[in-house]
Amino acid sequence: MDINFSYSLIAENKEVLSLLFHGDRYTHLRSVVQPSVWHMICFAIRARNHVARLKAIWSDIAELVEQAFREFGLKDLGIVSCYVHGVSCEGWFDVDRNAIHVRMTSIQGNEKRELSWTIIHELVHLATYQPGLSYEQRERMVDEYLNKPQFRKIVDHS
Repeated sequence: MDINFSYSLIAENKEVLSLLFHGDRYTHLRSVVQPSVWHMICFAIRARNHVARLKAIWSDIAELVEQAFREFGLKDLGIVSCYVHGVSCEGWFDVDRNAIHVRMTSIQGNEKRELSWTIIHELVHLATYQPGLSYEQRERMVDEYLNKPQFRKIVDHS
């Protein structure tokens, strides 16, 4: 699998609109960063650095993630777009576009671990997506994979 990391002002603004007009969809999530003009400007200015940071994190874990996908017979996702965000929840996926979205975090000391976890979590969502499942069922399925030693060792060493 190959991941193309990028920052898109359009994707960021779409997410801001979703937060503003559909905020109820985010109430059950554990970590949501709300938009502010200042935060968005600062994030956009540093977008290249954020993209570079995610690329570096991915390069450290890519081979292990791909090996785990093969061991579990998860489908090869081919080329995946990964959009980097400064707002919203930690991550989400888009099966129609074969894309994942990852919100950068500023958790001191655990940033690499948190971002690795989010990337892997969203990739497993893409690989296991079944249209008839509820949100809870999809999360449970992904959690079952991520609790297996093959994935735990990747995140624990990040």
